[in-house]
Amino acid sequence: MNKIKTKDSIISNIINYLEDSFRDNIISVYGIGSYFDKTLPSDWKNTDIDVIVIVNSFDKIPKLEWTQVRYETKNIENFNVWLGYNTLQGLKEKEVFAKESFANYEWSLLDLKCQGNSQLLYGKDIRNQLPKISALKYDFDDIFVRCLYHLDKSLKESKSSGKTLVSKREFTKAVFKFGFYLCKYFDKSYYLTSVLNISIHIKNLQIEDKIKKNMLHFMEESKIFRRTDKFSTDFKILRKNFILFIFSLLRNGALHRKLEFQELVNYLEKKFNGLPYLTRYIKTAKKIYNSSKI
Repeated sequence: MNKIKTKDSIISNIINYLEDSFRDNIISVYGIGSYFDKTLPSDWKNTDIDVIVIVNSFDKIPKLEWTQVRYETKNIENFNVWLGYNTLQGLKEKEVFAKESFANYEWSLLDLKCQGNSQLLYGKDIRNQLPKISALKYDFDDIFVRCLYHLDKSLKESKSSGKTLVSKREFTKAVFKFGFYLCKYFDKSYYLTSVLNISIHIKNLQIEDKIKKNMLHFMEESKIFRRTDKFSTDFKILRKNFILFIFSLLRNGALHRKLEFQELVNYLEKKFNGLPYLTRYIKTAKKIYNSSKI
């Protein structure tokens, strides 16, 4: 196996754990997400590390009792490390992947296929064995709902004392994921997943000026938070405006779906575990949702 040299003790600890546990089963290990994004400023605050481990088989990979998906979470040097396991066959075939991962298939392939979206940490580079990006057919419903998932988590964590920062981070994840959704929905050729590239591309998108202006505002506020742990405006108002912004686009048919109020509620209740906090939130805003001022 070819092990990339690194001075990063956290990554070394992760690789050492994987070698000790699954050495003969590992094909590749890739780092994805902001921790491995070289375009971000040096003061960008990371608390999460996302790692994809590609294995020959799941025979020796442990799983939780309630799911077939193989993953682990660990705390290493105060970082929340998420280890997701996939087989090479799963990455080649969407139906197999759906049984192996909670992630969106097309988004996952973009992360691994494009060098700008991921970093090879260990093993063989299998990028040329993955399906061509041009052949992918995107499930916009699935990409979109992942933004809503993080909004729901943000609202949930707001209910817990001492978890304000977690709630705010989840909000920024929702903003970044929705930014990617907009880039991909309005430009099918777009393939980069880094925050800064998403911001730049939104500026260049041929979309309504009001949509562009609002989205860039939410992106900028989220980038400020990721560097300072603070927003320049009141968080609850910012989150409320973002939620209503998204739902106004749904109501007006500007996105891949057009939903009236009850259709929206039904839609939310069918996703993940019903997105209960977000569903409850939008129910309280029914009058606003139905008004022309949203």
